[in-house]
Amino acid sequence: MAKRHLRKGRVVLAMAAVSLAIMGADHVRRDLFQPEANTSIVVSGTFKEQSAPAKDTGDAQILGNPVSNTTEFTGMQNVGFSETTLSSSALSTGNLAFIDSVHPVGEADHSEMVNLMDAKNEFYTLVDDTVMLNEEAADALNSMMADYTAATGLVDFIVYGTTKTYTGPDSFCPEKFPESVTGNTVDFAINGYASVLPYDGRDEEGWVVDNCEKYGFIVRYPQGKENVTGHEYCPWHLRYVGKVHAAIMAEKNLCFDEYIKFLKDFTYNKPFKYSINEVNYEIYSAPSTGELTTVMIPVSGNYDISGDNMGSFIITAIKD
Repeated sequence: MAKRHLRKGRVVLAMAAVSLAIMGADHVRRDLFQPEANTSIVVSGTFKEQSAPAKDTGDAQILGNPVSNTTEFTGMQNVGFSETTLSSSALSTGNLAFIDSVHPVGEADHSEMVNLMDAKNEFYTLVDDTVMLNEEAADALNSMMADYTAATGLVDFIVYGTTKTYTGPDSFCPEKFPESVTGNTVDFAINGYASVLPYDGRDEEGWVVDNCEKYGFIVRYPQGKENVTGHEYCPWHLRYVGKVHAAIMAEKNLCFDEYIKFLKDFTYNKPFKYSINEVNYEIYSAPSTGELTTVMIPVSGNYDISGDNMGSFIITAIKD
């Protein structure tokens, strides 16, 4: 029987066809097992909410401060988290920014502030018609003042200052604080009907000092913490930090100075867990690493990022 000879050209064509088939199969395999695309971020009230997976456009996302696109992190120890990059400029912003004479900030962003003359309810009065407050804090103030009136029958609180407080010789709030520039503080006086009085946190008006944490406020310089804060008891100066943080501070008897230090012990894989009003929270700190810092955030659920103005970011996540 005669031997058949394979032509060299046919051998080359056959080998090329096999190579193309292998490459095609590998491409299909990679498509099937490729991680999900980047997760886009939208703002939802106080918290940033992760939406459904979306294609990465390569453009930077903004979360109140310069923040890079969120990219899925697939390491086994980080399941459920993704990475985002924060600018060092964000360290001094947010409800938990610790601001005093040692840790000052420049001019605050007033874009989220409202004029209380337009935003207030009928349960308190203002020192003038130019009092500004962050919108979230203003909503909390309205709720607190409405409940105060319901509990006591009184409408006698005056918002004497927020971002600016008169501290002249006849002032009823004799001191101004560096943190007031943030729009997250309220300075109170009392309408004595015949005259204006300083707020001392006593009598029926003491209801505000006793209940302010339910609305996200704290007495910034509380009684019994003078050796920690370096400041005497100051019941008329409230600071808004948000409900969950105010509740934790009240339960653990921590002043703001102590709370910021307390949170530095918790990380994204070992967070502080807390429940309030049937909502579960995980709170943790991420130290800044320079001009840009990569932090871990939840892939799903709502979260908030605040700088602490002391070298770290604090992430507050709602767990489903």
